[in-house]
Amino acid sequence: MDEKTLEFTIFCIESLAERLKMSSKEIYKLINSDTDILNSYIIPCYEALHSQSKNYIVEDLIEVLKERGALK
Repeated sequence: MDEKTLEFTIFCIESLAERLKMSSKEIYKLINSDTDILNSYIIPCYEALHSQSKNYIVEDLIEVLKERGALK
């Protein structure tokens, strides 16, 4: 993973944590261990996602988490 993708991943984790009122550690577990959206969605879709607004990215990731059964 290159530096820009790593920075974006951290941004996603922190933004989700803020919106969902969870710790960054909990979000990392959710997107990495519990659902694997880190490697199957966030990193592969970096080019398309990183140019969007923070709100769009967070809403999109929440939808993916819901689709994978990680959120209600």
